[in-house]
Amino acid sequence: FGISAPIPASASPLTLWDIHEDTQAAYGMTTFKSAALPLDGNAGVRVVRTRERVSGSQTVPATGTVAPIAVDSSHTDVLPSANLRYRVNDGLILRGAASKTITRPDFNQLSPSLTLIANPINPSLNQGSAGNPDLQAVRSTNWDVAVERYLDKTTSVVATAFLKHVDGFVTTVSSPETHDGAVYQVSRPRNGNTARIAGAEMGYQQFFDTLPGWMSGLGVQANYTYVHSSMTNGAAGDQPLPNLSRHSANLVGMYERGPVSARIAYNWRDKFLSGFTNVVGVGSLPIYTRGYGWLDASFSYRLDNRVTLSLEGTNLLRTVRSAYYGVATRPQSAWINDRQISLVLQIHL
Repeated sequence: FGISAPIPASASPLTLWDIHEDTQAAYGMTTFKSAALPLDGNAGVRVVRTRERVSGSQTVPATGTVAPIAVDSSHTDVLPSANLRYRVNDGLILRGAASKTITRPDFNQLSPSLTLIANPINPSLNQGSAGNPDLQAVRSTNWDVAVERYLDKTTSVVATAFLKHVDGFVTTVSSPETHDGAVYQVSRPRNGNTARIAGAEMGYQQFFDTLPGWMSGLGVQANYTYVHSSMTNGAAGDQPLPNLSRHSANLVGMYERGPVSARIAYNWRDKFLSGFTNVVGVGSLPIYTRGYGWLDASFSYRLDNRVTLSLEGTNLLRTVRSAYYGVATRPQSAWINDRQISLVLQIHL
């Protein structure tokens, strides 16, 4: 290929980094039951101390030079939770729950490494991606209420409403950075502003066990979820949170009888915001992923109490997902996780 430069004696400093995460936790929980009302539940608190240390090398965006990095941070979170159940009658249950939770960043998001892709035809389209060792955990306060109606031992209808206040939701932000004298649009994960998520879900499940013979193993599950989310995004104003569809639905056909277990599931979700990118001469543009459906199926046969043989398939319709900038007439990308078929043998010792 005409390459005359010697093979480097060592890897680039940007490809070498260490992450250490230590957690210490203590928790307590109590259960209770009312003597006068059909009310019971539990309440508790969990205290978690987290220490994260990231060391390696990073680029200085303004100059493109490589500099050492060492981030040592720690935080303590107090996470209370409570769950209530009220039995209206034998087939009707009301539930309520409140909690605080944290979600830590993935290790790959904390990486200080950087990948640059130069465009030799149009340098204004230079791109890059990097992690962010300064990412903080996402913290959320959650409220849930539910109504559950059990028509018989295999049939239920459930309605749920939820509200979440999220602080530090992680989004991927693209901004110009200078590296080796050239400007690149580099995408990095960053903690966003406070956000609000509200929604409702309805679900239905039934086995048709009153049918004769083999048909008594047939069953169905269906659910629909509506989610409304908003987060202030600088000059762009209020935006929905990335990767949350406003509408989604699932329909599952089931079969359970004797040694046979089967599922066929169709999952659909509406379009959703994937992230933002900055385009030279245009400014910040949102990236949306189009709505799509996904079909999976599985069949398993239990040979005995210890051995099960299964056939599983994912993306049976070979769904192609695609994204666009702002409006559907500006395509951004298209990709496919191809159909996969697997044969699985499980042996329980």
